[in-house]
Amino acid sequence: MQMDWVEDARCRGIDAERFFVRGAVKARKAIRVCERCEVRDACLEYALEHDVDFGVWGGLTERQRRAERRSRVGAVG
Repeated sequence: MQMDWVEDARCRGIDAERFFVRGAVKARKAIRVCERCEVRDACLEYALEHDVDFGVWGGLTERQRRAERRSRVGAVG
């Protein structure tokens, strides 16, 4: 999967540590950056396809992405 979407990411230029945090309060701050991002879907798909286990990607935490993976597997099977 190409990562052309990165050039248009709203988080581009923001310290990456802001997206690799522990705790709901800090995660919500990162998620707010994602909420209005034009490439949020592409970012999420990248994280899901590459089994990214940590950080906020596409507006979802690692726990939320695990749930998303399970729901997609359930929808297919």
